[in-house]
Amino acid sequence: MKKHFTKKINPMIKYFLLIAILNFSMSFSNLTLARSTLEIDAAIESALNRFTEEVKGSQTYLDGSRGTLVIPRMIKAGVILGMEYGEGALIVDGIKVQYYRAFSTSLGLQIGVGAKDLVILFFDDDAMDDFLYSSGWQAGVDASVALGKYGAGGSIDTTESQDPIVGFVFGHKGIIAGLSVEGTKFTKIWPDSDGDTVEVDIDEFNETALE
Repeated sequence: MKKHFTKKINPMIKYFLLIAILNFSMSFSNLTLARSTLEIDAAIESALNRFTEEVKGSQTYLDGSRGTLVIPRMIKAGVILGMEYGEGALIVDGIKVQYYRAFSTSLGLQIGVGAKDLVILFFDDDAMDDFLYSSGWQAGVDASVALGKYGAGGSIDTTESQDPIVGFVFGHKGIIAGLSVEGTKFTKIWPDSDGDTVEVDIDEFNETALE
């Protein structure tokens, strides 16, 4: 007769797993409440200033893009699980045409890197429209995002501008190397709305955007 053995989980491991789950659940539930439009706008302006001041050659990229998605100050949404969260907007011709929530498990994997800004530039109309009209968009799944990096002269490598979508992850010391935006998910939000946005709101937006 065979004996069946049940492998017991170490009580300390179980404890830390429970803490991790609770930490993530509490953090994410608080973060899902969007900030006001004014708060997001101020953070975007600050992020773009940092981008042009700290990343040499960035203004040329901004001037040449069809649209610019800015997610300022990605912050931890569960310290142990290494997930990050942020809110920003897609800017077209100087106008914030739609606000977005970003959620990532890839940006927070580098130890020692704190809050960071994410800028994604669309150089192709079709690529930007696919993003703008989607009800949910994931980097690396719905489209590839080439990461901008420094060239030999200490400024952004201009060869990346040939890609339809280029992303930059940067902090106080410029571009942060070794990070990936793949897997980062973006969903539309309406910061000043009273309730949750339903699918019909997204459909209505897609019919009228950029007319």
